[in-house]
This record gives sequence, C-alpha cells and structure tokens, in this order.
Amino acid sequence: MRTTHTTRTGLRTLVALAALAALTGCTQGSDGTPGAAPATPRASSSAPVDTAPLESSVRAYVKAYYAPDTDTAYALLSRRCRKEWSREGLEALMDRAAQTAEQLGRTYTLQRLSVDRIQGDGAQVTYGVGEPKYDERTSWVREDGEWHNDLC
Repeated sequence: MRTTHTTRTGLRTLVALAALAALTGCTQGSDGTPGAAPATPRASSSAPVDTAPLESSVRAYVKAYYAPDTDTAYALLSRRCRKEWSREGLEALMDRAAQTAEQLGRTYTLQRLSVDRIQGDGAQVTYGVGEPKYDERTSWVREDGEWHNDLC
C-alpha cells in the first residue's frame, strides 16, 4: 500500500505500518520500479538544497518509531498531526510495531533514505528499513525551522 496521501486515512496507513507483516506494497518510481526515487531532490529554485536537517529529522523519527521512543517520535510529528493523533494513540501503534518486529525476529533500522522533493517548507522523503516492501514515502513540513513528519 502506498502512503503518499496526508488525509485522515493516513492514520489507517500507520496502523497498517504498525502491523509490519500486513504491509504489501512499495513506493513506485517514475520508471515503475518498486522503491525507486530520484537521486537528487528537486527544489523550486536552481540553488543547491541543504537536505541535512531534513535527513536528520527523518533518521531521528525512524529510530524513535522502532525503538519505541514515544516522546521523541511524537515531538517529530507536525502540529497538524499532533492535533489529529494523541500521544497514547501513537504509542499504541509503535508498541504494536515493536511486538511484530520481535515476533518476526527482526530489528528495523533506517537502511535507505532519499529526499525526493523539497519545495518551500514541504518535502517528500522515501526511506526503507531493510525490506523493500516496508519502504515509506512520507510528507514532511518545516515548522519553526525544524522538519516534522506530516503523514497523518
């Protein structure tokens, strides 16, 4: 299943992510191959784009999500997502993801990260945790100079 929308159905997407074994889809690149992403981010100007702060936030979120570290993961959600989700709801999703990983005998860590697009204060990021079927394409938003996960 693709997770490229940011509507209320995004919560159901995260529920599916938490049940790692139930995920079946990958992101698709412009050439139709699973998990494909542009090598460099596209930006609205021709100036080089500093992706380091965004990449740092994505790394911190993925690490916190699979730890699970609810305080850190919740702090890395956008304001909009924090209005839609309770901390307890995110904690339950993360606990289920950790239990599933444990049942599968897996440890999920960030293995691949691609900044697909940055435009103004919005970005699209694709990342993987070791298995292509669990690749995620997520929206991020810069708030007060910091990048936050906006997939909710």
